[in-house]
Amino acid sequence: MKKVLFLFIISLLSIKIFAAASISGTIVDATSQSPLEFVNVTLLKQGSHVPLSGMSTDLKGGFIFSGLENGNYTLQFSFVGYNPINKELALTGKPINVGVIKMEEDTKKLSEVEVVGQGSQMRFDIDKKIFSVDQNIAAAGGSATEVLQNIPSVDVDNEGNISLRNNANVEVWINGKPSGLTADNRAQILQQMPAESIETIEVMTNPSAKFNPEGTAGIINIVLKKNRKAGYYGSVSGGLMYADGAKPGGTLGGNINYSSSKIDANLNVGYRAMSFLGGSKTDRYSLAGTDTLSLLSQNSNFTRAYGGIFFRGGIDYHITDKQTIGLSGFGLTGTGGGPSSTHNTFFDYNTQTVSRDYTRDINDDGMRQSISTSLDYKWDIDKKGSNLMASLSYSGHKRGGDDNIRQTDLINNKDTITQNTLQSVIGTNKEWLFKADFTKKFSESSRLEAGWQSTLQQRNSPASAYDSLQNKEIDAYFNKFDYNEQIHAAYLTFGTRFFEKLSVQGGLRAEYQIRSAENDQKVNGNIVTEPIEFKPAFRVFPSVYLSYSLPGNNELQLNYTSRIDRPRGRQINPFRDYSDSTRISYGDPTLSPEYENSLEFNYLKSWDAHSLSASIYYRSTDQGIESVQFANNRTMESTYMNLSHSSSSGVELVAKDRIFKIINLTTSLNLYYYQRDSSSYTNRYAPAITTIIPAQQNFSWSGRMMANIVLGRTTFAQLSGEYSAPRLIAQGRETSSYSIDMGLRQTFLNRNLSLNLMVRDLLNSRKRNSITSGNGFYETNESFFNGRMLGLTVTYNFGNMKPKAGERKKSETNNEDMNMDGGMD
Repeated sequence: MKKVLFLFIISLLSIKIFAAASISGTIVDATSQSPLEFVNVTLLKQGSHVPLSGMSTDLKGGFIFSGLENGNYTLQFSFVGYNPINKELALTGKPINVGVIKMEEDTKKLSEVEVVGQGSQMRFDIDKKIFSVDQNIAAAGGSATEVLQNIPSVDVDNEGNISLRNNANVEVWINGKPSGLTADNRAQILQQMPAESIETIEVMTNPSAKFNPEGTAGIINIVLKKNRKAGYYGSVSGGLMYADGAKPGGTLGGNINYSSSKIDANLNVGYRAMSFLGGSKTDRYSLAGTDTLSLLSQNSNFTRAYGGIFFRGGIDYHITDKQTIGLSGFGLTGTGGGPSSTHNTFFDYNTQTVSRDYTRDINDDGMRQSISTSLDYKWDIDKKGSNLMASLSYSGHKRGGDDNIRQTDLINNKDTITQNTLQSVIGTNKEWLFKADFTKKFSESSRLEAGWQSTLQQRNSPASAYDSLQNKEIDAYFNKFDYNEQIHAAYLTFGTRFFEKLSVQGGLRAEYQIRSAENDQKVNGNIVTEPIEFKPAFRVFPSVYLSYSLPGNNELQLNYTSRIDRPRGRQINPFRDYSDSTRISYGDPTLSPEYENSLEFNYLKSWDAHSLSASIYYRSTDQGIESVQFANNRTMESTYMNLSHSSSSGVELVAKDRIFKIINLTTSLNLYYYQRDSSSYTNRYAPAITTIIPAQQNFSWSGRMMANIVLGRTTFAQLSGEYSAPRLIAQGRETSSYSIDMGLRQTFLNRNLSLNLMVRDLLNSRKRNSITSGNGFYETNESFFNGRMLGLTVTYNFGNMKPKAGERKKSETNNEDMNMDGGMD
């Protein structure tokens, strides 16, 4: 029986192989007869609008589609500045060479091209959504943080913390690599990264086994611009920014790109200086049963000023037309910090008197340094699309500085200084990454991927403090946490298409983790070292993707992945932060990883001027990592714990509509139900206190809309708004929030000069309100950061603005507004 089955399978494969054929040809400029490089060639079944495959022509203008089955096909040729061409043909088992295709230049006015160019801001792939942000007017002159605030499914809070579909356990990458960004440093890095340096944002809510399984919410990949034009091209820009009540800031930058048949190079340098105001109001009630013992009323305000240089560069050398080696990197250096003041008033309910009244002033003098470099190699093995890619990357980040803490007690109208402390905290993170990926395309419908990745990471975070009143070091503030980690991973995925409609992709990723840590503390002036042991861990992460094409441009997708969130940084660092004397925070090195299984069903539909993506998702999470706080006498202590189990299910709708040819509307709506089991937590530093997290459940939703409006041939506007309904947090809930952003762009001198005006948070409403409670406390909090912001940016482009024939800008393989191709290309 086994032999019969084996022979049957071999027969089927043989029939498919012998029936396979190829389509090839060459594309040239109709006038100069020069080969056209980077022309988009799309292959479709006749009568279908869903591409089977696509590619760009090589240096000689050639293309080839191999491993094709018999049938009727349509070839589509498109290129910036040229009239598109459609060619129909029939395959009967023999290779077809369509010969030389001559493309004629488009004589339409440039202004008409500009209007059409406003359209492509979002497209879909089988495992990700891709958002083009280079036309994001409302973020002009801003930072990467402002860009992310306008991406569907992504939420950025007042402190710059990022979440995806209401889940903060998300990985943020740059150019397809982690680049050393962690929950501890990415808020500051993204705040200093200019928005103008970003080309696209890729959102992967369910990444395949090919990708790192870190981040249970998924991966947000920030792709930096890297133009590919003949000759040279660049721009310089400058701008002014003003946040309500803060000092004016400014931006200044320039970039230049050079490209030839052998070398592609780019360099971008920018300076950014910004100032923001923030503050919060907290009322905390200390409880004994149903009785209120005391009230802490806390009012704080602060100024945060950022200043520094951002630089990015890279060079690719084309060894041959199939092999390329490149060196690239980015970095930033600068300062960040400012003064803050907090007024604390304790009211005793038993005596109906103010038991304590004091202010705490902190002057934060911080520094920020980051660098990330990558050496990359790519070998295009054949014209089917098989390739080998390898990279060696290094990233290093340094954060910290000095905090001058001064506490003044207000007693009997007399100011008494009770604390004058200089606290120093420095955190460094170094990461080495080696990665190799091999892709073998057997045909246009079958693909095998395999790879290896090794990550080595070192973190060091020493902290100390000096008491100026007593002229001595403070032992309780001393801490030195050293953390080392290695993760070695291998993956294998295979994808194929059946009957030209059903695409299947399955994968498996295996990871082996080794880590160690040491924590130094001071006791009576002596350093005591506590070694922290972690057991090696081996884990396997599967992924499955199914995609089915229906008539009428309908697409169905079903996928499943398994992911993990490993605790690192401040989550496991025992360092006790006393910067707020009423709330002491620290990590717990005994935390376990968080595991998640995710199932997602997608429906994609496209019309001529409209597109819709509907997703139904379910996530099951075990040992979820959450921040938790509890009352220890009248001091709040904040740390992290593993919850028992939680789940979330929801529906996400993303629609794109072109209205009257002058309005492009992108709308997203996320409705979800969240349920969490009860959990208990016993603190290792206070074993007598047990914190109970009760079971909770609620329904919530959020929506976002962005309208891009063409007001004229050279005038564009953008309006965006968002709303988030109340939602659950670990020990309470956050209230609703909303905001509106606006932008206006005017171009001059044949697009060489552009003027951008933007207003962020027009209604000054981007605030966070929360209510939390636990054993012995009830707390309300309102906080804000940035507030309303105005910005004006001027950009001048120079160089070879209109590339020569054969050396045009390289486009995406499929440059439609919405790429609904679920195939394995």
